[in-house]
Amino acid sequence: MRVKLIMVQSINGKIRMSDDSQRSWSSAEDKEHFYNITKDIGIILMGRKTFEEIGSPLKNRINIVLTGNPEKYKEVELKYDKYLYFTDNPPEILLDKLEKKGYPEVALIGGSTINSLFLEKNLIDEIFLTIEPVIIEGDLSIFKYVNDKYNFKLTDFKKLNEDTILLHYLKTDDKK
Repeated sequence: MRVKLIMVQSINGKIRMSDDSQRSWSSAEDKEHFYNITKDIGIILMGRKTFEEIGSPLKNRINIVLTGNPEKYKEVELKYDKYLYFTDNPPEILLDKLEKKGYPEVALIGGSTINSLFLEKNLIDEIFLTIEPVIIEGDLSIFKYVNDKYNFKLTDFKKLNEDTILLHYLKTDDKK
């Protein structure tokens, strides 16, 4: 099971503006990249806060929300039958269940706490990171905490538009 982290950040390393208007600073090209890659993967994982900020499941993808209280969201889950699930499974158990159902990969889309949880368990295989040419007053970085050193190798980069770049990293076993 491959986990692909897909994120966008400002050049000062923030993924959300302090006033919660996080979507307004991301370019149309990044939004298109995000839609295409997550639609191709077909299944996305996110934390409860990210889901609540988005407000509804992302279309054309299975949405799985990690939360400490999945029972609280049973009615919402039923409303979006087969497209939205809430779980309190630990990441490795969730990934094992998804792999047994035939999913070879998932898109991890945040937030910073969930990203850190997957990172600390060494479960992130790839990172697609868009850098937008803005400096924002932000309150979140890609990872809320990092407890060790994790090595990744830049395998590709491209311009999404005149000023926005997309970086693609693969996890390495290098212990430098």
